[in-house]
Amino acid sequence: MMRLTQAATLLTGVFLVQIVVPQAGAESTEDARIRYAACMDLVENNAEQAFDEATGWEGLGGGYPARHCALAALMKIGHYGEAAQGFERLADAVHADADFKAKLLVQSAQAWVAADQPKRAVAAVDTALTLTPDIPGAMVLRAQALALQGAFWEAADDLSRVLYTNPQNIEALVMRGAAYRQLDAHDLAMDDLNRALQIAPDHPEGLLERGIVHRLTGHKTKARTDWKRLITTAPDTDAARAAEANLHSLDSGMN
Repeated sequence: MMRLTQAATLLTGVFLVQIVVPQAGAESTEDARIRYAACMDLVENNAEQAFDEATGWEGLGGGYPARHCALAALMKIGHYGEAAQGFERLADAVHADADFKAKLLVQSAQAWVAADQPKRAVAAVDTALTLTPDIPGAMVLRAQALALQGAFWEAADDLSRVLYTNPQNIEALVMRGAAYRQLDAHDLAMDDLNRALQIAPDHPEGLLERGIVHRLTGHKTKARTDWKRLITTAPDTDAARAAEANLHSLDSGMN
């Protein structure tokens, strides 16, 4: 099952629009907006420096925008549990509407998944969905967290809800295919994976999963073809490394 290893930056460019800034003694709203955007850009290029600058800015009255940038930097650095708790505290403290708070809770859930705490991720998503039932990506994220707990039917149900309204959601198709594969529902898994790869023929996790299903159903040549394509089109990825391990197992005659 696919995992999130980094948080998506859902809030870049909108964070300052939906909270009350500036705070007393802080820079103007426009200056804060510019500083926040620069801080979030720095997260992508030098997360350690971004964290230092964000915490310094927060100490000078940067408020919620500075705190959010610091948390995004923590996530990028790999301090997932600390980031997850911080996003939850920020969602509780920030003066914003329900939709905005829900986005913060989804970021918390992403961090909990990366921290291998899927139960806490599910709880965060559940709270987010009570605030905003249709928040983009939340149902897929909850499905991932459920799958990490071995609740594959529940994960497939969430993904089916996503696909009912967006039948071409590639990530949902691949994840549901992976869930069905874990449930030994190989025909259902293959249907989802074929649909995903018709839309995006080089999708790394799609190729990895379809290769696994091919192998499980006795089609070793097809499995090898998918995994070699993955290694060629997406080298130096976790999916490619998994494909290489599967190829080695296949070639050595291991089950």
